[in-house]
Amino acid sequence: MLIIKQSSLVKNSFTLLETLISITLLIIVISGFSYSSYYDEKNNKNFMILNDLENKFSTQNYNNLTKISTQIQLVKNTETSEYISVSKYTFENDDIKIFKYEK
Repeated sequence: MLIIKQSSLVKNSFTLLETLISITLLIIVISGFSYSSYYDEKNNKNFMILNDLENKFSTQNYNNLTKISTQIQLVKNTETSEYISVSKYTFENDDIKIFKYEK
């Protein structure tokens, strides 16, 4: 009778340990999937922003972009320098920073 109770106790503790390990693995798998879908959503959002910016640059529709007029010095053959006036259009958010110079 004592041997049967010890066997039952060992089996119950093994079942408890097995359950805890299974729950831990399940939590790891679920958190991994939720983390990867976050980046898919973020990449999709960034793709949409970049596509919109590409369309604006193609059609030269620069509203919603910051415009700064500046001069750039061009040096040719280390002796001739030339200054040109350009417009710099910029877009910035947390993940993307794009600028374009236009004469």
